[in-house]
Amino acid sequence: MPKTKTEKLKSDFEKMKNTYGINMYDKIFELRKFEIENFWKRTLFFWGTITIIYAGYFSASLDHFQIVIPLIGVLFNIIFSLSTRGSKYWQEHWESIAIVYENELDFKLFRTETSKLIDTHNKSIFTKPYRFSVSKLTMLLSDLSVLTWIILWIKELIDLYSKNILKFEFSFYNSSIHWLTVEIIVIHIILLAYFILFLINGNVYHKFKGEK
Repeated sequence: MPKTKTEKLKSDFEKMKNTYGINMYDKIFELRKFEIENFWKRTLFFWGTITIIYAGYFSASLDHFQIVIPLIGVLFNIIFSLSTRGSKYWQEHWESIAIVYENELDFKLFRTETSKLIDTHNKSIFTKPYRFSVSKLTMLLSDLSVLTWIILWIKELIDLYSKNILKFEFSFYNSSIHWLTVEIIVIHIILLAYFILFLINGNVYHKFKGEK
């Protein structure tokens, strides 16, 4: 007679514990903790680098090529936003597996509801905790930073165009090519093309074996 899902999980749980000395539930929590720690380590690295890019933009003077800094900021910040979502996914991946074990093996750690108990001990509206996701709020900050870089990039584009530095009227017949405009366009194409090609062909989105 085939084993039920609960019996299979219990069997695997005992096998890993007795044969290999691994407590699956403890291992799940260890991996979850690992993902949370890495989330904040990555966040610290990205925010530090983004702060340097901001400082470079507001203090550097690259004249006509100042527009390149917001472009780099946009691309770097998009990578940061995607990284935070990747870290959050793997954290919730292990939490979901823990809940599967709890449902089948009758554990009650993640499934225990504590909001009413917390509310009972926190009456002040000034110090009362709420169930906001700190990691998701970090995603929001990252996305807002992306929008800020886009606004700065548009500002630089408008400044260059209003000062008649960018000229999009080319003529090969009278050799009136504006090479500064060409250089700025080429820099944008190279950075954007590599960024897009890497996202498409670099296996950035993880897939499990057999997953389409």
